[in-house]
Parts: sequence; structure tokens; C-alpha cells
Amino acid sequence: MKDSVVPSPASTTSRFAALAKLSCPVSAAVSRGAGREQAICQAVVDLLNEESYESVTMDAVAAKAKASKATIYRRWSNKDDLVVDALRRVLVDHIDEIPDTGNLRDDLVSRLDCQVGNPQVFRTYKAAMKSLMHAAMRDPALAELIRQSFEDVQVRALQILLDRAHSRGELRFPVGAALAWELLHAHFSNRTTVEAKPVDAVYIRHVVDDLLMPVLLHAGSTASRDAVTR
Repeated sequence: MKDSVVPSPASTTSRFAALAKLSCPVSAAVSRGAGREQAICQAVVDLLNEESYESVTMDAVAAKAKASKATIYRRWSNKDDLVVDALRRVLVDHIDEIPDTGNLRDDLVSRLDCQVGNPQVFRTYKAAMKSLMHAAMRDPALAELIRQSFEDVQVRALQILLDRAHSRGELRFPVGAALAWELLHAHFSNRTTVEAKPVDAVYIRHVVDDLLMPVLLHAGSTASRDAVTR
């Protein structure tokens, strides 16, 4: 029977040092991997704004992000998956707080001001709208994925604002956020793509005061009448 060997303090210390050296590259690799994926997603958004949907190829993204195509394909199996995930990631990383000014009109203006004032968010929404317009004509399933990647976040936030307004008595009846999103999306899409004009503070206040608020107030009364007559 062999005698057991008790490791000396010095040998134990050296083993811990060796383990630490092994663990450091793993942590750094994870950090580098996350940073590389973020750079790839940002490259997709930039290309969508600078070019067309068709121009967003794996080669173009790799060149823009200074990454290899192998790195991209290890994470995303095709271009559609890459575009949808890129839009979602960039938006999630830049979601602003939901304002609570005390009234619906100012809540809406504040939220839209913050989003328009954040270049990263605004560029991502423009990229998403361009992608959506392309996909809607060719691939309804892809269009739905793109729509969900940036619409769900907005609708949830708008619903919070509308529910607050209803609780305060500004809206006499509940109003679904899908209506508010439909109006905002239609006007902002037209403004940025068809008219090719900026969505600035003046335009935001025009949309909120002259279009969105009247529609929301009317929609609440219409919903109540429908509920009573059913």
C-alpha cells in the first residue's frame, strides 16, 4: 500500500495559480464573443440604413463588423435569422424608461422625444421599417418576425401609458395600444421613407396633438358604445 501524499502549501498555491490562468482566457473569450456578436448586429443595422435589404449579405456584414463569416454562421444559420436577431438585440439594449409625467399627452411626447433623440434607437427603427417593407412583399412569415422584433416592445410600453391614463380618468374607457402603435408606425414610416423628411420635435407634437390624442379619445368612447350594444 502506497503512502498518501499530502500536498504542500506551496504546491497547492501553484495549482490554484494554474487554474486561475486557465480560467482567465475562458472569461475573456466570453467577453470577446459577446462584443463580437454586438458588433455584427450593429453592422446589420448600419447596412440596412446605408443600403438596401438585398445588400445585407453575410460577406458585407463580415466586412463591416471585421469578423469572419465562420463566426457569423456559428451563431446565425442564415441572413433572415441574423437580421431579426440584430434588430431585436439593438433595441433591447437601448430601451428607454417609460415616462410618467402625470398626463397622457406629455407621456407620449416624452417617450417619442427620447426615442427620436437616441440615434441608435431611431436608426434601428428605420432599419426595421425598411426590412419590414421588403419582407412584407416577399415573405409574410419573415415580415411577422421582423414586426415582432420591434413592435412588441413598443406596444407593451404604450399599453402602460394608456392604462395609466385610463386610471387617471383621461380616457373614459380602456383603449388597446395596438391602435396607437398602428397610427404612430404609419405616420413615422411615411415620414421617413416616402417623404424622406426628419421626425423632429415639431413633427412629434403634430402627430400627438393633432392625430394620436383625438383618435385615442374617440376610440375609448367607441369601444364603450360597442360594448353596451353587444
